[in-house]
Amino acid sequence: MSEKKLASDNITANTYRQGHIDVLDGIRAVTVLIIVWFHFWQQSWIMPIYKNINLDWIPRNGAILVDMMILLSGFCLFLPYAKEMVYGTKTVPAKDFYIKRIARIFPSYYLCIAICLFCFALPLKEYSGSEFMIKDLLARIFFFSNFSLDTLFGTKLNGALWTVCVEVQFYILFPFIARFFQKKPIVTYTIMVLISIASCGIININSININTWLYAHNSFTYSCVFANGMLGAWIYIAIAKYLKQNKLLDITSAVLAVTGLYLYKLMCHSRMQSDDIYKWQIDNRFALSLVYLLIVFSILMGQRIFNPLLGNKAMRFFAGISYNLYIWHQYISVKLKEFRIPYWEGTVAPNQLNDQPWMWKYLIICIAVSLLVAVFMTYCVEKPAAKFILDKVKK
Repeated sequence: MSEKKLASDNITANTYRQGHIDVLDGIRAVTVLIIVWFHFWQQSWIMPIYKNINLDWIPRNGAILVDMMILLSGFCLFLPYAKEMVYGTKTVPAKDFYIKRIARIFPSYYLCIAICLFCFALPLKEYSGSEFMIKDLLARIFFFSNFSLDTLFGTKLNGALWTVCVEVQFYILFPFIARFFQKKPIVTYTIMVLISIASCGIININSININTWLYAHNSFTYSCVFANGMLGAWIYIAIAKYLKQNKLLDITSAVLAVTGLYLYKLMCHSRMQSDDIYKWQIDNRFALSLVYLLIVFSILMGQRIFNPLLGNKAMRFFAGISYNLYIWHQYISVKLKEFRIPYWEGTVAPNQLNDQPWMWKYLIICIAVSLLVAVFMTYCVEKPAAKFILDKVKK
């Protein structure tokens, strides 16, 4: 069999030879879009219910897809290290890893903070005093806002940014964790999972005396999610080179993907029936991440059938703007409502009065403004700034 034929049949050809997996763009895009849907649903109250079709459980549980974002981060970041384990290819030094992460994350993140502070929080006098303003600002600047309840939920600098803080905390340690994982994968994975289980256990023991809102967003509890992403990347690279695309693999992948989605739906309904959704997240974080891994893994195994749906130009576009769409959409929706756009009178918000025309106008404006801001920030800030930083470093 020729090398060309082998490359077209092997499911890792796209991974190993091109260094990119198109369907992961689609998974990331869908994940962020559902999170966006969740936050818009919170503000608009538009229920996705038509006759006997009720999809309300999808946006209602959009918050737990943050775990999918973190799992994808662990998976994608560890892919080069997994290739080194399996193929012997060299990964980039830790210094280059940090520079690339800084170039990718920091410009949009810090500009978002600056805009929220100088264009809204200060002019609108949203802070009651300078003490909390300084605390809030420092927590955002140095990426530890998820460790304090007031900076997590009481922030005036865009509540959605806490997720970036969790990601950056993992980025700081990642090159070291990755090297340990390469040498002792099972030991490293076990330690990361135990850290998560132990932290969740401590939270549960003290759940009566502490606020689960805060501790559900504690980075230690996400350790198992990141670990499952890394484990998934290693297993994928290790076994995929031996598999060829065929009908049996396509059918198996489709069945596993449907199974994973069904399990996800069951977990969503379980969460909705819980008295404390944040405690539910703590209790089920590991199991949920395994369900996410099953979905991701089955789609990767069946790239041939899933690529038209998840690897197309539209999905690549949304994946490309997903970072800025994520960090801006919730803040935009809240501010539009606060500024009464579209206009409404009285003291009760129109969505609470079931004013359908207003609700739909508001939703459309939220979508339009969020997309415009995300596109502008991606192509006029994120990409040029990243290129500038990387070019400066090369010089």
